[in-house]
Amino acid sequence: MTPKVTMTDLMPPAEPPADEHYCMAEVDLFRDLSRREIAALGAHAPMRAVPAGQIVYNPVQPTPVLFIIKRGRIRLHRITRAGRSVTTAVLGPGTVFGEMDLLGLRMRATWAEALEPTELCLMSRNDVRELVFTDHRIALRVAEQLSVRIADLEDRLTDLTCKALGERLAATLCQLARHTPEDPIRLTHQQLGALVGATRERTTTALGELAKHNLINLRRGKIIIHDEHRLAAFADGVHLPPASGSTSEQD
Repeated sequence: MTPKVTMTDLMPPAEPPADEHYCMAEVDLFRDLSRREIAALGAHAPMRAVPAGQIVYNPVQPTPVLFIIKRGRIRLHRITRAGRSVTTAVLGPGTVFGEMDLLGLRMRATWAEALEPTELCLMSRNDVRELVFTDHRIALRVAEQLSVRIADLEDRLTDLTCKALGERLAATLCQLARHTPEDPIRLTHQQLGALVGATRERTTTALGELAKHNLINLRRGKIIIHDEHRLAAFADGVHLPPASGSTSEQD
């Protein structure tokens, strides 16, 4: 059984930065606050570095913590009775998750796993009650995030039932690139397969097809999106003829 994860169980905090607002300043949730208000929140939200693959939330032993993603990506997923992992969301920088009923956030049977090296800010239930829940500006941003997450979940469910694997994969790559489009996607074919509900082998074949269309370039351990607009069109079912000049190297 995966051990219980608490605020103190995560890796030691990174070295404190010169900017006292470091953890909160770039989080969209707090964009309506002044620097002084952000600094006050940041003092109650220690930062933790999490390696790729680490489980940061375990529904078997739930912990009432609000997680705020500073850098990296978190995969939310559930385990079916057949033992299959089903991804419900991929969260990037500036988003929040956790078991925090004060904000309407409930994980229930959902696991949270770091897809890549990630930096998280953590807030306890008491801090959320005293510092976040009482501010209507933050509550509004939380509501906005939840509505976006519901829309993303509806899109994901539609993709799983209505789209071919290559289209699902293209849509997932577009979503992963949403927060940092200039950076390569550093996920293995196995990890991507878990996101789109396919085996590693089928995922590798589908990635090869996207590379053949010159939509992406494959490198060892990373994927570079070559043409984001054409990739999004492919995800929507606009199939394109193969293009020359693509380069791929499997992981």
